Order: sequence, then C-alpha cells, then structure tokens
Amino acid sequence: MNNRFSKLVQTFLTSYIIGECNYSNNTKASYSTTFYLFIQYLNNQYNIKSNNIEIESINKDTILNFLNWLENERHASISTRNQRLAALKSFYKFVQTNEPDLFNTCSLILSIKNKKDPKKIISYFSEDEIKIIINYLNSQKNLKYLTIICVLYDTGARVSELINIKINDLNLSENASIKLHGKGNKVRIVPISKELVSLINKYLKEVYINYNDFLFYSNQKKKYNRKSINYILNKIVQELKVLYPLNFQRNYSPHSLRHSKGTHLYNNGTPLLYIKDFLGHSSVTTTEIYATPDSKKQREQILNNAKEIKIKNKYTNKKKDDLDNWLKNNMK
Repeated sequence: MNNRFSKLVQTFLTSYIIGECNYSNNTKASYSTTFYLFIQYLNNQYNIKSNNIEIESINKDTILNFLNWLENERHASISTRNQRLAALKSFYKFVQTNEPDLFNTCSLILSIKNKKDPKKIISYFSEDEIKIIINYLNSQKNLKYLTIICVLYDTGARVSELINIKINDLNLSENASIKLHGKGNKVRIVPISKELVSLINKYLKEVYINYNDFLFYSNQKKKYNRKSINYILNKIVQELKVLYPLNFQRNYSPHSLRHSKGTHLYNNGTPLLYIKDFLGHSSVTTTEIYATPDSKKQREQILNNAKEIKIKNKYTNKKKDDLDNWLKNNMK
C-alpha cells in the first residue's frame, strides 16, 4: 500500500493514535478492524483493491453506504456500527488537520450522526445467584474457576483487566488491593475483601504455577483470552441451569459479573459516584445504568411512594372528551 490513503491510514494507526494520543492496543486493534472491513467493502462493492483506493474519492455517502453494509450484509449491531463510525471519524479528524485540501470532505464525514441504539436492560446475576455459583464451585473443588469468578465479581473487573493481572499487581497485605489496567491504559487500584485475599492465597499455594507472571493461565500454559473466560462462565451457568431451573434466566457473559457488582452496590446503598470510581467509569452517566427501574432499590422506592400518592380525578367525562378532541385537532 503506497498511495495517499494507505500512508494516512498507516500513520494514523501507528504514530498518531499510539504515539500522540496514547490509545491502548485494544483501541488500535479495533480501529484496524474497521479499516480492514472498509477495504473489504470497497473491494466487494466497487472492485477497488487496497492499492487503488483514492482518499479523494471517498465522501460522506461512501461512509454511510459502508455503515449500511455493516448492518445489512454483516448483521452488525447498532452499537458495533457506531463503534466503526467513531473509528472513521477519528481518522478523518486526523486527516482534516494534516491534509488541508480535504477539509470540506472531512467536515461532511464528521457530521455523520450516531444511529440511535435502543436502550438495553443490563444482564446481571442476583445476589442469591452469585452465592449459588460460589457454593457450587466450592463443592466441585474447582479452585481456579472459583478464584476467577470471585476476582471478576469482587473487583468489578472487565475481562481484559482480569486476564492482564500479574502477580506484581496483587497487594495481599492488611489493606489488600488489586491493580487493574483498564481502557485507555488507565490504572485503578481496587480494594478487595479478606475472603478474596484468603481465596487468592489458597489458589497461589495449591494451583498456581508461574507462567510469565500472569495470575491466571490456561491448561495450555498460556494467558487466557476473552473467549476462554466466556467459555468458563457459560459452562458454569449451563450446569447450574439444570440444577436450579428457576434461576439463571438471563443471557450472561463475563461482563454480567461486573454489572452484578455495580447493581448490588447500588441496591445496598452505595452512592453512584463511589460506584463510578470503583468500576473505573469516565463519566457518572455510564454508571447510571445501575439506577434503573429494573434495579431492586429503584423498584422498592417507586412502589413505596406509589402507595402514598392518592390521585384525584379532576376531569369529568365531558372534559375528557373535550381534551381528546383538542389533542386530535392539534395532531392534524
């Protein structure tokens, strides 16, 4: 790839987002995937090879058609579509700064709006279900899986944070904590309970063998990846669905344990700002997903308040008819 488009993409993915912006390797991988798909789209739809892509010929309509292709042909979710758009807009913001002749084209591409994504109800385990999981793994004497699940839940860690924990990140002294390396190379130190300290010490003594200093590793003596952690949790949940058919009714992923921690903290009275810092959210707006009517605390407050509200009907049937007609007239 030697043309202008290729050089700009390579510069953007190397010296710019890593060198100047200090984005994480995960972000670089996600952005690289976006460009790989974009090049695949241009090849499939217009028979344009990567070496022949001219950045001058790419406009707002090209990007919109690509986003529609992601949804319709590759069945990408709206969330994924918006992530791909964010990567392209970051690129064109970079281009706009460095290539003045493309300023207007970049401005039009940067004006593309995110597609509205229907709000999803988060998937989490109830406190009773967490206890069931822990007791089950205890009975199975599966110390590694038990430690993985408890670290995920107790720290509210993302999967990427869990699999990157190293021995040096553990502080198992009196004020015990685990250092987590999160999104955007951010680091946060999370306090952990005495029970988790005891469990980790037991795991280190009875199971752990040092492979490249990572706390958790597969049977192939390799660092875990997202897929393997997802497999572990799904295996446990499927076994428990048979034993407890009235429980575990949602669709779960390892991130459900993080959602569970946030939900349980909120339900037990922890302020959202504390939960925000604990989970490493950049904005309290993200944390507000735990303060929804789906949460136990919100539901109890709404129902209790509803009992105290007595509504007086101020409208006769005639007034209601008049109001209906007025509204209908204003809808025309």
